[in-house]
Amino acid sequence: MRNEDSDLDNGEKKVILVFDTAGFLAKYHLYVSAKNIEIYTVPRVLEEVKDRESLNALEAGLVVGRVKVFKPSQSSKKSVAEKAKAIGEYISLTETDLEVAALAYELKSTHEVVVITDDYSLQNLLLSLGIPFKPLRTYGVKELRTYLVYCKNCGYVSPSGEELLCPICGSRLTRKKH
Repeated sequence: MRNEDSDLDNGEKKVILVFDTAGFLAKYHLYVSAKNIEIYTVPRVLEEVKDRESLNALEAGLVVGRVKVFKPSQSSKKSVAEKAKAIGEYISLTETDLEVAALAYELKSTHEVVVITDDYSLQNLLLSLGIPFKPLRTYGVKELRTYLVYCKNCGYVSPSGEELLCPICGSRLTRKKH
């Protein structure tokens, strides 16, 4: 794993890694050794790590202070949610995904930030926000995609991109590449 660290190690400048659940399931925080790298996450990610081995590794990272947990501000969450709606990703993202993106969005104004995630919808949102990401077990999103949120049954198109159910027929809304 040392070679992967060198991708992130840029000398003395501090780099913040914001972990989605995938980073902890891969136990990546145990392998990142550069001294200029700090690892952050949100409380909801901690709730998603459930298997004993990953949980033990996560707890070790928390106990030694290697992993820091922060909640993003409401204004950051709102900004990120609006961007997710604008590109049609909102209905595909969980609250955890939105909080991870919001924390990175908040930190990027003062630090170099990289999000560790394998989630394609989250990667697409990060790409639209100009926030770098590093996938661990996937190839990752290479270009920004925008989606149209609509109803397959009656053809309704969501003007906001945030509705989950069709207000006309009650069916679950879906998305297609725009």
